[in-house]
Amino acid sequence: MNNPLVSVIVPNYNYARYIDERIETILNQTYQNFELIILDDKSSDNSVELIEKYRNNEHVSQIVINDENSGCVFKQWNKGIELAKGELIWIAESDDSCDITLLEKLVNEFEKDDKCVLAFARSLFVNEEKVPLFEHRKFEGIEHWNGITFIKKQLSMYNIVSNASSALFKRDVALSIDKQYMSYKGAGDLLFWIEICEHGNVAIVNEYLNYFRQHGSSTTAKCNYSGSNIKELKRINNYLLGKGVLSGVEQLKAVLTVTIWIIYGTFESKEVKKELLNMWAPRFYTRILARILYYVRKIRNS
Repeated sequence: MNNPLVSVIVPNYNYARYIDERIETILNQTYQNFELIILDDKSSDNSVELIEKYRNNEHVSQIVINDENSGCVFKQWNKGIELAKGELIWIAESDDSCDITLLEKLVNEFEKDDKCVLAFARSLFVNEEKVPLFEHRKFEGIEHWNGITFIKKQLSMYNIVSNASSALFKRDVALSIDKQYMSYKGAGDLLFWIEICEHGNVAIVNEYLNYFRQHGSSTTAKCNYSGSNIKELKRINNYLLGKGVLSGVEQLKAVLTVTIWIIYGTFESKEVKKELLNMWAPRFYTRILARILYYVRKIRNS
């Protein structure tokens, strides 16, 4: 790739208080070969009024205001991807912010590796006033991964691409994958990244270029560690099992991690936790027993 066109998609719903900051951080990027697509999912605040100010900007290719709320941010993602004209896509969530060099540094990874399908930077988690709360996991320099290895080591147990706003991906790959991620409420982004990674390499830029805003009305706050989200993680686990992406040991690690989340990480009632454990535990204990029997036989035959 040489100076590829990037389609920047801004899906918005009731984030009028952040939308100006979001759009300005996009327009002021050091990498300027991009189109901007703004999607509003029938906001009830004054988002549309603020968005309309940008209609005549040279970068804004489309503004789409829904007549009805779609009920799912992932449907908005898909709409933007289908409208996009660029080779690369950046989904810049309307309540987040970023460094002005984010796009330049992520595009650079695609220019260096023609097999790269996903590149993302570290995120700094901030509050509503952009005061830092905690940091995204640290990586050593700029890392490049084979996509399948990245799924096994990073995505099978949790979503290391913590925020879509930190990532850039290839449009043609996104159009080719299954659209089942749109049926998810919380973990659809994890399935989306997994399906993208199946098609090529992954690059990680070890810099804080994305500011991931944490607040009570965010999708992350509503979905993380909830019963519905854990059920979605089970669906993803089954997807990976069905495709043979994970080995027995890797499957065991994934199930163990989610089991720990259920016990210690969720804010659900004891009844819901019990239901979730009943959903996961049989697979967990069956695989524990299977591994024990495997090593017993191995020792006996040696």
